[in-house]
Parts: sequence; structure tokens; C-alpha cells
Amino acid sequence: MLGWTSDRVVDYVTSAATGHQRGDGRGTAQKAYHQSRGKKLAEQLPEKPTNREANVLWNTRIYINGYLANTTDIEMKRIITLAGGQVLQTASGATHILTSQQLNGSKTHKLLTGKSKIKPHVVRPEWVMDSVEANKRLPERRYSVIKDSSVSSLVDMLSVPGSSSRNPIEVA
Repeated sequence: MLGWTSDRVVDYVTSAATGHQRGDGRGTAQKAYHQSRGKKLAEQLPEKPTNREANVLWNTRIYINGYLANTTDIEMKRIITLAGGQVLQTASGATHILTSQQLNGSKTHKLLTGKSKIKPHVVRPEWVMDSVEANKRLPERRYSVIKDSSVSSLVDMLSVPGSSSRNPIEVA
């Protein structure tokens, strides 16, 4: 065998006849890694309290994107998990994206124009802190990093068109 070990040499082939590729089990190692990592991280967490504040962020899936002002991502992950939220490793499937700075143009465009069923809220870390402190999930609008121009506020709806002032229309 000319110096070959007992390991089999495998050549993965893409079929040109059928016009598509076959995975042949590739990628399963990465999925297993993420599952194992998630399980180990869950085991390291302290026991969750059974009171109401443990469910402040229940049913939220949060992805941390980049820089967080006045805190660390490790501390934020701990707070989110203890408040009943789930921290994701990727942005897909997230209900919230946590960041202190603007997202880059392509990410913002993708979020605003994407056809995803779930439009994630892009919020500052203060939303998590204030929600936990208030012991209830606060509205994301006040903490939003991306301002969606398709959503008008009451002040915008009552302001005089063409006017540079933000004073509402006086109703007699």
C-alpha cells in the first residue's frame, strides 16, 4: 500500500449527471459541536430562581452583535439567561439583536427588507437591564438602534406637514 495507514482514503464526488451536490454527512460534526457546547454552557449556569423575575425575558432569543457599552458580553449573557431568555450563537432565529452601535449597511438592509417571518428588534443593552429592573419586558421601541421609517409615532402623525418644527397640530 505504499506507506498508507489503515485509514481509508475517501474521495467525495459531486454528480454532474444529476446536477446537484450531496452532503454525505458533512456538517454534522459542526452541529454536534454546537449542541455539545450549548449543553455544557447550560450546565455551568446557576439554578434559576422560581420567582417572577426569572421569566422577564421568557420566549426571547437574543443574539449579541459586537460592542456592548457599559457591560461585557459575558455579564449580559448571564443576565439574559437568569431572566429566562435564550442567548444564540448566530443571528438566525433571533427575536432580538443586542448591540450598542449601528449595524453595518448590509445587515440593516437585510433586516428591514428581508422576508423572514421574525423581524428581530435591534436594541441597546439598556433594554435588558431596564426590563430586569422593572421586572417586566419593556417596549423595545425606546431602545431601538434601527429607526424604521415606515413606523410613525403619534407626534409624527400629528405634526404639520412641511413644517420643520416637531410641534403637534393644535386640535380645536
